[in-house]
Amino acid sequence: MSRTEEAASAVQRALLTCVGPGAAEQIAQAQARLAWAEVVTAAGLERGAMQSRLIRVRNGVAEVEASEPILAQELNLRGDALVHTVNGRMAGRPGATIVLSRIAVSVGRSGPGRSL
Repeated sequence: MSRTEEAASAVQRALLTCVGPGAAEQIAQAQARLAWAEVVTAAGLERGAMQSRLIRVRNGVAEVEASEPILAQELNLRGDALVHTVNGRMAGRPGATIVLSRIAVSVGRSGPGRSL
């Protein structure tokens, strides 16, 4: 185990001790969100006002919100590759206990400059 991994494990143990049993799920969700952000940025899927965010993961399904319909379509087309890459990013990270099986993409309509 590297020094970084040892430090991350120590931080995780401290968080679990301080925050309690619900912390493990929060850490896992946070790791999934971080991995999602890294993967879509690396893939060039964050352009201008087009953004996506992983809202939560339930039963292996990543619930993703896209800012635009065209981005939602692109995410759906690349879904299998994104799932594989996100799982790869999370592998070995402390607290990253979630394994994605697929993504479910919706288009969000909230935010600055938008109305219902």
